[in-house]
This record gives sequence, structure tokens and C-alpha cells, in this order.
Amino acid sequence: MPAPLNLQFKSYRSRIITYLVILFLLILGTVFFSVNRSTYNNTRDVIDDSLDVGREVFIRLINEREANFKVTFRALALDFAFRTAYNTGDFDTMLSVSENLLARTQNADMLMVVDYDYLMVADTLQLHAPETEFPWTYLLEDAEDDDNYETSSFILIGDIVYHIVAVPILTPLTDGWIIVGQRIDTDYVTSLVEIISSDVSIIELNERGNGRPVATTLSSIQADELAIEFNLFSTNTQATGMLDLADEEFVFLNTVLVERPELNLIALIQQSLPDALAPYRELEQRLILLFALGLCLSFGMAMFLGRSISRPVLSLVKRVNKIEQGDYSVSQSSKRNDEIGKLENSVDTMATGLAEKEKVRDLLGKVVSKDIADELMSGQVKLGGETRIVTILFSDIRDFTTLCEGRAPEKILSLLNNYLTEVSAAIDQHHGVVDKYIGDAVMALFGAPIKSDSDTYNALCAALQINEKVVSLNKINAEQNLPLLNTGIGLHTGQVVAGNLGSANRLNYTVIGDPVNLASRLESLTKTYGVNIIVSEETKNQGAGFIYRELDLVRVKGKAQPVRLYELIGFKENATAEIMDDVGRFEEMLSCYRKQEWHSALDIIETIQKGSAKVLYELFRERIKIYQKTPPEPDWDGVFTFQSK
Repeated sequence: MPAPLNLQFKSYRSRIITYLVILFLLILGTVFFSVNRSTYNNTRDVIDDSLDVGREVFIRLINEREANFKVTFRALALDFAFRTAYNTGDFDTMLSVSENLLARTQNADMLMVVDYDYLMVADTLQLHAPETEFPWTYLLEDAEDDDNYETSSFILIGDIVYHIVAVPILTPLTDGWIIVGQRIDTDYVTSLVEIISSDVSIIELNERGNGRPVATTLSSIQADELAIEFNLFSTNTQATGMLDLADEEFVFLNTVLVERPELNLIALIQQSLPDALAPYRELEQRLILLFALGLCLSFGMAMFLGRSISRPVLSLVKRVNKIEQGDYSVSQSSKRNDEIGKLENSVDTMATGLAEKEKVRDLLGKVVSKDIADELMSGQVKLGGETRIVTILFSDIRDFTTLCEGRAPEKILSLLNNYLTEVSAAIDQHHGVVDKYIGDAVMALFGAPIKSDSDTYNALCAALQINEKVVSLNKINAEQNLPLLNTGIGLHTGQVVAGNLGSANRLNYTVIGDPVNLASRLESLTKTYGVNIIVSEETKNQGAGFIYRELDLVRVKGKAQPVRLYELIGFKENATAEIMDDVGRFEEMLSCYRKQEWHSALDIIETIQKGSAKVLYELFRERIKIYQKTPPEPDWDGVFTFQSK
């Protein structure tokens, strides 16, 4: 037994509709297929009969043309003037007489005169010189075997096929032949189509089996495809078949015209299948209309039946879809007492719980970073942490206390919120996490809780963007007569402990470790060195693609190991020759400074001191002057120790 139909349905309605429609399709489809098949077979029978008749008429027409040529030229061969010219043996006279005879003959395109020794006497095509051998001697041999010394056939001259007849020249015995021919071309086959009501194509098959349309009533595109389909042809008399030419199907009957080593010629009698089927299209359209009406009726009945059964289920599906899209509004409790009613009430209870959870998520997302909020809401929150390599960013507004003096708290709060919004946006855009706000300061993490291979690069990009946003904010503040902001940013990359710290009842996701303190110290030193961004050597080594200026080698308060400081200037791709020259000159000054070549260092400072780096150059000038008065210890390693934060 065949396996039962196994369909997957999402609703009762679709099941009912599908089964009813499938049943209807099977019934009407069977009827439609049977009628179409019967129509097609009947049409093929009619076409085959028509092609048989067309082939017989085609052969009869060819025979009639041969007979007409024979009668006409048999009479011309007895013409006194023609025989007189022939007997003179003058070739020019014979050519003139032959051309005159050809002009008087309807449908003839060429005429040749051959003597009894098969030598050319005249050729209206002027392809063969007089007294050369007639190329188709086998035709004359066939004529000699005929009781009337006549013959007919098809010959190929160049690329042109001619239908020829040969009649004897009697003086009174056979003394030569007149060969007259008609060109096989489009006009030739078109005249036949008007009589047999079918397309005709005459095909030459060469010795390699390739086909070439010699003449056809088909379109040029169809004729080109006909040449490609030569392998379907057969030299068997009355072979039939199908051809697909330019997206149109043709039924053909093959008949052999001539089959000789030098020329194989066949004729295809063809009829278009779509044209033959045209009378049946009205019946087919009525069947299609009936099919469509029945399908609509069955679909309508199925919809009516399915709605009464599946309406509660569809309503519940819409409710669940709204919950999936975030709409947790509770519908009225179901009044049904069956299983569907209980399910509707359970869905409403679930929606209420999800709405409460979404409120908590939304509130938590405003208190901490979204990534941290997602981790806390994942249901896996626990005390403790893990060791990670992160890049810590500290950003702070310089002299914020002074900036607040004499200004309304509301304006200061608005100014601060605008600043923190832009800073947070820059951090979020570069996949960082705001760990906490400390007044006007921001602590951000890159690498926790989400880690990537480009954390340090993202942190450096965020620092540069914060600088750009502060510049934009200052333009707005200047227009609104608000104080201008000046920020300092410190970045350091190191190993920290990241996780949820606090108590079982109150948690805070953060990082702890010495790198956090160092990043904060670097931010504080931006004011000392008069630069906007200071990064540690660890951060600089992991952040390729940027321009850095080495600032100093220092011991910050609370650390015994010296820290090499770098100023983050910008992207390498944006570097100008002036910037690179300034960085190079400062490195040269720093080298002289560490070698205690004080005069050389001061000379370089005098040549490069300018613009925004004025504080940096002044810092080293004052430091060098102190060292000139009080030289450092002999083992001085160039490290400057800060005594305060």
C-alpha cells in the first residue's frame, strides 16, 4: 500500500483547506489532463494525415513542373532556328540562342546545352567554358537509359540547388541535350505552401551528416535552429518527428528528393502544433474557468468551515505574536470552559510576568551597561569574578569644581548630562562598557564582560571620538554662553579581576586591580603634561595604526615600577608632515634630556615650543633648569617620580 500523505500543518484551518483543495484538484485535474491529452492526440492524428496529403501534393507538384519543363523544351529542341544554330557549332551563337530561350520560358533560371559527347556547348550561368566536359555526366547516362532520352533530378551549383530536366536534341537522332533548371529558393517553396497549406523546408545533408537549409518558408530564426537540429532528420522516406524551433513546436514529415554521393536532399513538410491546437484553446479556456470557479468555491467553503473551528486558536496565535513583539497588554479572560479557554488564561498570566520582567530589564539597562544588564538578566548571576585582560578608560572634566562656581545647579546638571551622553555614546559605538559614573568622571571597560580581538583598538578610537565630541559640545556651549569643557583621558591595558562584586542582595559588575588605579593616575597626569589623552606603554603596544608621542618615564604615586607615558595624537592615516616633524623633534629632545645634555634639550625646546603643547614644553624647561642647578644622582635613569596623585 502507498504511504499515507504526511503534511505538516500550523492550524486546523490550513488542514481543512488543504485537504478539500487537494481533493478538488485531483478530480478536476484528472478531467483536465484527460481532455487535453485526447485533444493533443487527435490533433496529432489530424496533422499526420494532413502531412501525408501534403507530401503527396508536394511530389505531384514537383512532377508536374518537371513534365511542363519537358514539354516546353521538347518543343524548343525541335525549333528550326535552334537546331540551325546548334549545327553551326558557333558557341557565341548558341549562348545567345540559349539566353533567348531561357527568357521565353517561365520559372526557368538556367539553361545548358551539351553535345552527344557530353561536352559543353552553351551555359547561361557562364560557369563552364565551351567544349569542357559536362560535370553531371551521370544525368545524361540516366537519360540514355530512358526510352525518351529524358531525365530529371536536383544538382548543386556552388551553394545553390537547382531542379533540372534534360531533354534530347533530335537531328533527327539524339545529338545532344538541353538541360534547364529552376533555382530552389524561398520563392520556390513559398509557391508550394500556397497549395499544400504546410510549411516546406528543403535540407541539404553533406557527407559529414551536417544539415543546411537550402530553402524554407520558416522565419530566419527558426531556419537557424533548423540547421542545428539536423540530427533529427532521416534519409528514410516518410520519417516523421517533432522539432522545437524558436519556442514553437512543429510536426514534420520527411521525404527524400535525391540521394547521391555528391548530393543528399530531403524535404520537410511541416505544420505548427500550436496553430493546429488553436481551435481547441476555447475549450481549454472554459475548462480553466470552470477549474478556477470550482477552486474558489471549495476554498470559500473550507474557509467557512475552518473559521468556526480555528477562530479561537487564531486569536490565541495573534495574542502570542503580540507578546513576541513586546506587547504585553492583557486581554479579557476567556469565557470558554474548554482547554482553549484555559490556555488563553495561561497566556495572559504569562504576559503579565513578562511585562514585569521587561520593566526590570529596562530599568537595569539605564543603571548599568546593556551588556551587563543582559548578563544579570540571564539568570546566571553569582558573586565572584574571573581574570581578564581589559583596557580601562578614565575620562574627567578638568577644573569641574571651578566651572560650577557661580552657576545654577540646573544648568550645571544639564551641561554635565549632555557631556556624559556624548561620552557614553562614543564608548557604546566602539563596543565599550560604561562601568560607572563618578561625578563628572567616566570609567569604561573594553574587554569585559564582552571580549574581542580589537578591544584596545576600540578603546583608542573611543578616546579620540570623545575629544571630537567635546570640541562639538564646546561650539554649542559658546553659542549658549555656557562654560567650555576641557577633558583628560587616561588608558591602560592590563590584567584585572572582572565580575559581580558586592553582597548576595546587592551586586555591582566591575573590575578591580592595579591597572584600574594606573588608568586613573594617567588621566590625572593629562593636566600636568597639558595633553588630552595619555596611554600606557602596554596600551600603545597593542594599538597599531595610531600616532603616539612619548611623554616621559615616571613613577606615579603608589607604584614602584616606572611607567612610560605616551600621548595619543590621532590616526596614522591623518598624520601631516608638520605633526610627524613635531613628534620627531620632541623625541630628539627627550633623548638629550635623558642623556643629561641640558643645553641641547633646551635648544630643541626653543625651536618646537608652540600651540597646544606649550604646557608640555614648559614642564620640561622648568624641570631641566632645576636639574642644571641641582643635578640628579649619578645613577639617574631618566625616571621622574611624582610625590602626589
